Amino acid sequence: MLNSNQKLKFTGERLTTLLEDGIMVEHLHRYAIAESFIQDKVVLDIASGEGYGAYLMSKFAKNVVGVDISEEAVTHSNAKYKSNKLVYKVGSTSNIPLEDLSMDVIVSFETIEHHDKHLEMLQEFKRVLKKDGLLIISSPDKLYYSDIPNYRNPFHVKELYEQEFVNLIKGFFTKTIFLNQRCVSGSLIVKQDIGSDLIQYEGDYKSINYNLPFTHTYNIALASDTEIKNITSSIFESNLYYEYLKGQHIVDKYINSTTWKVGRVILFPFFLIKKILNF
Repeated sequence: MLNSNQKLKFTGERLTTLLEDGIMVEHLHRYAIAESFIQDKVVLDIASGEGYGAYLMSKFAKNVVGVDISEEAVTHSNAKYKSNKLVYKVGSTSNIPLEDLSMDVIVSFETIEHHDKHLEMLQEFKRVLKKDGLLIISSPDKLYYSDIPNYRNPFHVKELYEQEFVNLIKGFFTKTIFLNQRCVSGSLIVKQDIGSDLIQYEGDYKSINYNLPFTHTYNIALASDTEIKNITSSIFESNLYYEYLKGQHIVDKYINSTTWKVGRVILFPFFLIKKILNF
């Protein structure tokens, strides 16, 4: 059970529960997908961060191990997210503190792009994963995440294009299913072959653009050496996302008000003095 109100500071490197927006929905959707594959299984959540994902999975799994490279994150997880089916350990993707062939399922969400030891990571996954085990892994698509929006995440070391991601996973597993994900008003995950049949719309009250090709931001793989049960496309809707949008609208309306602007002008000399004194 949750037994602490302690909060892990959001730095941008890892998701924390301080953040309630589209990124949160994307992550929660992936864990929701994982739920149907972890029933009564022994699960590893690699790069478990704050621990909320490992905790959610522990409700369905036989046991869950959360591994993170940050001692601070592991300490926080042990304080905030506790379950008799859950343990957290310090480790990395290339040095997992677990025995060979000990895990039924490995979950790795938004981890691989934070380092360039991709082959070593997959080799280590194969070491700790049982022969009939399953890997569920996600990675931002470099084309849509970085190239097209001309964006650079300072915490990403090596991002992969979709085909690079596919080739990497297929190089280690004989059975694979690939999915695509992007954030809408919630989160949408579809099978890779279905994505080409989807269209999308965008616009506002002034204009609408029709029949745009569906694009995605993340690639997700389920990989094993045995048959994988069928998975359907899905949408994860979040009430918190809508509450966030409403709250942001109120903040924006207040900041753009005459009262706020006049107040900023009146208080500017005090802010300037404070800045000088703290210099």
